[in-house]
Amino acid sequence: MEISNEIRSRIIAAADQLYQEAERERFPTVDQVRRAARADMNTTSAVMKEWRKQQTATPVAVAVAIPERIQEEMTATLATLWNEAQELANESLHAAQQAWESERADADAMRAELADAYESQAQELEAVRQELVEAQATAQAADEKRQELAQELADVSGRLHEIERREQDAQQRIEELRAELKQEKAHAEQQAQQHRDELEALRGKLESQAAAHAEKLAEVQEQRDKATQELATVQARAEAQQEATAERIMDKNAEIQKLTQELVRVTEDAESREAWLRGQLEAATAQHKELMAAIQPQQKKTTAPRKASTSRKTSTQKKAAGSKPAASEEAGKEQ
Repeated sequence: MEISNEIRSRIIAAADQLYQEAERERFPTVDQVRRAARADMNTTSAVMKEWRKQQTATPVAVAVAIPERIQEEMTATLATLWNEAQELANESLHAAQQAWESERADADAMRAELADAYESQAQELEAVRQELVEAQATAQAADEKRQELAQELADVSGRLHEIERREQDAQQRIEELRAELKQEKAHAEQQAQQHRDELEALRGKLESQAAAHAEKLAEVQEQRDKATQELATVQARAEAQQEATAERIMDKNAEIQKLTQELVRVTEDAESREAWLRGQLEAATAQHKELMAAIQPQQKKTTAPRKASTSRKTSTQKKAAGSKPAASEEAGKEQ
């Protein structure tokens, strides 16, 4: 069996180290060297045989025949030396026998060690086999667990991709909503500006209409005041004529009819004038109410007393108009 130099050197170095650690009192066992050198049992056993031989081998003198020339020249001297050499040879033989017996004992010890090592190795192999079975079961369980984790990882990855897709969709929707909101905001601002412009225009229009209505109201009030003055003048004239007629009735019955006719005519004129003025006043009052709803409350407060005065004047005029026909009837009866 060929043994590589690297393995042989490693086994011999391990044996020397263990032998030195034992203080050269006993040889290390094959199993110890195998474990230290991390080699197989057969290779370690073969190398350990050689190593033990090297440790027990001693230089032995070899017995050889004396050459004839020496025998001739030194017979007497060499005879003595020869005897001593024979004794040394016998001692060497005895030492060789002892070495062989020691080697045999070492071989027996090595066989016993090998048997123990094989038994220990068999037990270790069985333990390793048991550990291998357990490791295989553990590996199988770990592989099943790995497959489960891989499936879970695939599911998580799928959910993660789905979440990322939804997030991208949501981000895209957010961007779209932002763009729509920006457009709506711009549109709302444009509409608000348009509404403000329309409001300003409407406000200016209302202000101009209010000013026009105020001017028209002033004209109506002026016409109403003028009509009131005219009505007062007519009433005063009628009262003066009535008084003159009453006085003349006492004096001249002849002139009563004439004055009565004249009074009737004046009264009719006054009534028609009053009716016309009343129509103008009612129209002005209705227009005034419409205008008053659009102008300031202060103008309402200002025009309220004027309406009361107008009502009082109108009532007075109605009473005067009613009294004129009564006076005419009395004048006709007396006539």
